[in-house]
Amino acid sequence: MGLLVVSKEAWEDRRWARKQWLPYYLSQRKEFDRIVYLDRHCGWWRGESPHPALYKRNIEIRQERLLLPLERCSLVRSWNRKWIASRLTPLLGEDRVWAILFYHPFDMEMMEALKQKSKIIFDWTEDWATFHDDPSLEKLQRKSVEGADVVLTVTSLLRDRAIAWRGSDSGVFHVPNATALETSGMVSEEAESIRKLVRPRIGFIGHAGPWFDEKLVAAIVRQRPDWQWIMVGGCNDVAKQALSGEDNVHWQGAQSPDQLLSYMQHCDVLVAPYRRGIEGDATKLYDYLVAGKPIVSTVCETAEMLQPWVKSCDGLDAWLETLDAVLSERPSAGFEPCPASEIKAHHWRARAAKVSEIIREIFHG
Repeated sequence: MGLLVVSKEAWEDRRWARKQWLPYYLSQRKEFDRIVYLDRHCGWWRGESPHPALYKRNIEIRQERLLLPLERCSLVRSWNRKWIASRLTPLLGEDRVWAILFYHPFDMEMMEALKQKSKIIFDWTEDWATFHDDPSLEKLQRKSVEGADVVLTVTSLLRDRAIAWRGSDSGVFHVPNATALETSGMVSEEAESIRKLVRPRIGFIGHAGPWFDEKLVAAIVRQRPDWQWIMVGGCNDVAKQALSGEDNVHWQGAQSPDQLLSYMQHCDVLVAPYRRGIEGDATKLYDYLVAGKPIVSTVCETAEMLQPWVKSCDGLDAWLETLDAVLSERPSAGFEPCPASEIKAHHWRARAAKVSEIIREIFHG
């Protein structure tokens, strides 16, 4: 069996996420004799040209180019996706069955062109219209949910919406995110860039995107100026502006996955200050479990699922009270270290096994 992963992120992106980890761990399983990862589509108007085929970690990495710019135009997008589909058709003509997994609703028209030769899996990882502040994506993601053979969802909220749109729970599965970090019991060497920072230290590991509550963090930062915030990952302009000029906020930039523990284990508490009402998965909470540190999160589905190892907060006062208790090591904080068995259950290896089982089911019944 073959697996084609149509990604929206480059394989070589330093910040690996679900788009890379899932095919990586699927490539270690026996169900697939070939896995092809289609890199983010390139565009000549950006000075890009397709890179040659690469072979890394048992995965073939290909890239195709978009013919025309102005991807927000539905007609242009249709031409681009049909062109890429024509380039992929010979690949699917080989003597094997194929499953195609895609993420971005823009690629649904490509899936329609390839559906006769394969089974289509929509990996629904976020509410695209909300996260990207683009109402036009609402129609496209619904079309993706309704048109795919299988829909993977990262939260029960997205799962329930997929069932409602499809009119049945057939083909809809809940497959949350996971961690690729391993539990060894060893403490990593402290990252050089934070060695001189005094304690207490609060760590945020992840991208500060539209889901990040920069107003909440700014309020905490200013009310507790002696707390040092270590921010590991990229950030959007809104978050950067809200926290600019704060002496106790230390931006570390995006780091490779093998460097994350060196930051997390040398913080006193790890936080997930997300906006209320997000329908995505609070991905970094799975990584936090491995560090063995207290974890505080905005109330969300992921945090509730990971209790008692994650403490949920709602509002500034609750955040301040909880962080004060943790940093003072008061018993009322009520934190427990996550057991190794639970971490293993939330590893990408376990998630890949679940996806493999789903793919076997849709092909063999």
